[in-house]
Amino acid sequence: MAKKKNQQTRTKLEEVNDSLSGIEQKFEQHKNLIYIIVAAILVIAFFLFAYVNSRFFGDINWGHKYEVEKAQTEIAKADDLLLKSAFSQGAVTAQDSTNALQVYETVAKKYGHNLIFKNDVGNRAKLMAAQILYARDKFADAQKYLEDYSPKGKIVGPTSQILLGDSYVNQKMYDKAVKAYDNAVDLSKDSFWDTLTWKEIALFVLALFALIVLVVYATRKNDSNRKLAMIISAIIFLLAAGFLAYLISSNKDIHENRSLIPYALQKKANVLDAQQKYDEEIKIYEELETKYTGPGSMTMQIERATAKKGGK
Repeated sequence: MAKKKNQQTRTKLEEVNDSLSGIEQKFEQHKNLIYIIVAAILVIAFFLFAYVNSRFFGDINWGHKYEVEKAQTEIAKADDLLLKSAFSQGAVTAQDSTNALQVYETVAKKYGHNLIFKNDVGNRAKLMAAQILYARDKFADAQKYLEDYSPKGKIVGPTSQILLGDSYVNQKMYDKAVKAYDNAVDLSKDSFWDTLTWKEIALFVLALFALIVLVVYATRKNDSNRKLAMIISAIIFLLAAGFLAYLISSNKDIHENRSLIPYALQKKANVLDAQQKYDEEIKIYEELETKYTGPGSMTMQIERATAKKGGK
């Protein structure tokens, strides 16, 4: 028996040695390629670090931080034009609006690229340019900027999508308008990850740890502490998971912009009315009445849509 065990042990050791030898041989065969790949990764990592932290290397006119500073300087000129015109004249003059638009479009073109590191100033320039163009009834031009714009924030983000929907409506692109208004509603609400608090994260980690302990001790059949550890870890897991579920469910539908959502939904209902999709329109009015505007507030709209549906 001892000889058989020694032979089995020797066989396993030989297999390990053979596998290590095979890996060593493969490394020797492809070591030049491996060195090139590692060097390329290091070079790319260095240039990415240099691009993001350009000021780390001194006052050089290159990199992401330099682009942001340059964009901020340029867009400030357009902002000043609009503010001074509004304060001095009581309204923005056509000439100041034109001058500001030229600056915004220049900044959007130069710094509004969507590479790995987005330039938020260039992104804002797109929205500002779109607003001026929309006010001039240049809906197609405004649409291009808004489609390229990355919506952010619980106010600016939804507002940009409402403006995009309005641009589509003015061009009779109703299906796209509905999607834009839906996007505005989604952006007005916090996502699951936005609503997470440190308590919920801590409870999740605790529940996960307890579950791991439970699984580990379930496999240790000869451990004297097995039953006690499994009972304690199971209790901790159930308590943490239950309290976590309670916290998540209690926060449902609390974090949302309750002024922008009804506005976007009303606009969506108007588009559905133009498309003669009265059933969908009525559902929106019912949702508005139930969740936002109160009982009876949408009665007239519901009756009007129902009458149109019957006469269709």
